[in-house]
Amino acid sequence: MDQNEALLQAVVRGTEMGKNSLEQLLPMAEDPQLRAEMLRQQKEYRDLNQQAHTALAALGEEAEGLEPMEKLGARMGIAGKTLLDRSPEHLARMLIQGSTVGKSDCIGAQNDCPNASAGAKQLAQQLCWLEEQGAKNLQAFL
Repeated sequence: MDQNEALLQAVVRGTEMGKNSLEQLLPMAEDPQLRAEMLRQQKEYRDLNQQAHTALAALGEEAEGLEPMEKLGARMGIAGKTLLDRSPEHLARMLIQGSTVGKSDCIGAQNDCPNASAGAKQLAQQLCWLEEQGAKNLQAFL
């Protein structure tokens, strides 16, 4: 796998994790402002995910996305952590932690792919920015 494909696959996985987590948490969010922020973030993850899919298609590759066990692990983790506490503060804290991990993974992928194209790097930078801004916006709910 070349560095362009590797970096774009990392963007696909990161955006998929973000949008899937938000999809699972949205029904639990009763605070209207928190829901609005979560929906905004989910749309941004979807848009960036689509851009990464398009970039991979231009390379003649298909997006691999998350492994089934990664998806299951994330779903079970969210279910366990929200079993007793679905307060806006707790949901925001969970999402901030997820964004922190997502940003770290994104930075790691960028460091692993220093020779990727400017376009692939730009999508990865957008993901890092999305993770950072999402966490900042959610701090208002703590």
